[in-house]
Amino acid sequence: MIATGEMALLFLTTVLVAGVPGALVGFASGLRGWVLVGTAPVVTFGVVGVAAPVLPKLGIAWNALTLLGVAALLALVGFGVSRLVRRWNGRWAEEEPVKPTWTRTHHLAVGGSVLLGAGIGLFASYRASRGFSAVPQWFDAAYHANAIRFIADTGDSAPSALKILTDPDAASYFYPNAFHALIAVVRQIGGFGVVPALDMANGAVIAVFVLSMAILVKVCTNSPALTAVTAVLSAAVTTFPYDIQVWGPLFPLAAGIALVPAFLALLHRALIERTFGLLLTTALAGIGLLAIHSSVAVAAILFGGVLLLQHWITNRRRILPDLAAGAVIAVLAVVIGFGQISAFLGITVSSEDVAWPPTALPSDGFGRLLGASRAVGYPAWAAPYSATYPAWWFTAALIVGLIGVRKAKFRPLYWWLLGGLAFTVLYIGVAGYSAPLVRALSRPWWNDPWRIAALATPGLIVLAAIGVITFRDSLVTLYQKVTAKRESTERQRVLLPVIALGVVVVLFGALTRGFYLPRNTDRLRWLYLDGPVVSHTKLEAMDWLEKNVPKGTVVANDPHDGSPWMWAIDGVQPLFKVSVIGPVLPRKDGSNDAGVILNRLNDLDTDSTVRRAVDNLKVSYVFVSKGSVKADPMAPVAAGLQDLDEVSGLREVYRNADSTIYEVVR
Repeated sequence: MIATGEMALLFLTTVLVAGVPGALVGFASGLRGWVLVGTAPVVTFGVVGVAAPVLPKLGIAWNALTLLGVAALLALVGFGVSRLVRRWNGRWAEEEPVKPTWTRTHHLAVGGSVLLGAGIGLFASYRASRGFSAVPQWFDAAYHANAIRFIADTGDSAPSALKILTDPDAASYFYPNAFHALIAVVRQIGGFGVVPALDMANGAVIAVFVLSMAILVKVCTNSPALTAVTAVLSAAVTTFPYDIQVWGPLFPLAAGIALVPAFLALLHRALIERTFGLLLTTALAGIGLLAIHSSVAVAAILFGGVLLLQHWITNRRRILPDLAAGAVIAVLAVVIGFGQISAFLGITVSSEDVAWPPTALPSDGFGRLLGASRAVGYPAWAAPYSATYPAWWFTAALIVGLIGVRKAKFRPLYWWLLGGLAFTVLYIGVAGYSAPLVRALSRPWWNDPWRIAALATPGLIVLAAIGVITFRDSLVTLYQKVTAKRESTERQRVLLPVIALGVVVVLFGALTRGFYLPRNTDRLRWLYLDGPVVSHTKLEAMDWLEKNVPKGTVVANDPHDGSPWMWAIDGVQPLFKVSVIGPVLPRKDGSNDAGVILNRLNDLDTDSTVRRAVDNLKVSYVFVSKGSVKADPMAPVAAGLQDLDEVSGLREVYRNADSTIYEVVR
């Protein structure tokens, strides 16, 4: 566990970096209150999406000052143009029914619920990561960590620059890097390690999701009760955000999905008020989603399409004004986010999709989703993807929600529920079938049932929250019938729903052992195990490398044994910076020195090609260790790194239970 003072400083820095740039732009553009607070993170990512691809072309390094500078510039644009066109504000706004103003009690109750939900998510991450100090395991984790280290150390924020991790010769490369760039700023400000900064960011993603869901429900329904319950439940469901942080781990995808509700809240308000400030911040939020993960932007567009359909079904006169507002948002997004959009459009996309095999019968898949974890039902040997039991009380809330959803007060959220239903159906198809149609529809999300289950979950959370409110309403009605002959004061009639809701929420929390906190903590612990990818003994070996490897040289390593982490943690350059899928491909000039070392380094004494590869790549040490990203602690190392004790051109200089380090003898 990191020191308490460092943890507090890291948390504060993360909050400020994620919130201040977006809040500055939002406030200057006219956002206020819950909308300003709830959408600040997604607008911040929009600022990153605008700045990150452009700054390197101007020779400007990425850091906290440049992030704030771009935010200030966008805030100036938002403020200036909003002032110029303020005389037209309201002229194109859609008329709305008068909504009750929230009282101070309402604000305090919702604020407390958001803090409770955020606290649950952060505490689960804190416990699982052993105080934000544990190294995330599994396949994609090293990529994300090394991307953060690269951006923080070099100041190069171009999405194409991350090709250094996988394919330096790539003519066309794009990886959405807003998630990594923002954490890089956190590291730059406080000098924090990559691991604590990444762990804290993953905990913050859960908190942001709680806030994002709350603002969506608030904007759509204006119901304090439904907003409060949604906030708490958003931290309780394993399928998202916990499952998706373990699977992959898909950290940027989790962050993107967490911000989709906030983007749609902005879109909802922009289609009603149609002010320049809302149109600008909505465009920025859209750029932010694209800059985090392009597949999330696709999902947000689909949800936005369903929102428009509900608008048009309820009021056909809105079609042309809504289309005009949408067109303005699109134009603004293209203009201010041209660097991000052009980088995205410039990549070469493979025509082949990913063929994940079916993992469950359709009925089983549906049951796992309703049971709040795709991992439910996996056998014990399938760890880290196994879970022992469904979340029955969440399922019960979903059933009650289906009964109560027909009430008029929930209709403003029908579009959200329908979008969630679409992803639920798609998930059932992807989990249970491999038909061409299913693969075509799910291709934007890699035909991956884990990703699609995560996209379906926010809709289920709102349905469960409706179930809680419906149960509360039933209790109130029952109490009123039982006490019909008694006289009650106006104060009692006002307090009755509030007290009943408090009782239901406390009861739900008790029945679920703290809103499934132990269950979700255990789920996250599979991300932060002591191995098999990176263990404490492997970290000790990496620390030795930091003290002994000459600068400008490279450490030969197996890409699958966790050793790529040596760069993120200790600043030591590994030969392979990420886990490799398939064979090592030749470089642009036809050479394949990395492949030679991986497959034939143990021929160093007899093969001049191997010796030449070692010299060309400036290899000074070789790192060999147990463990694998494939979750097999006994997985063999690469063929060329086996039996190195018998190679006279290598000298063993360090050994512990997990790792052995050899020095190249020259």
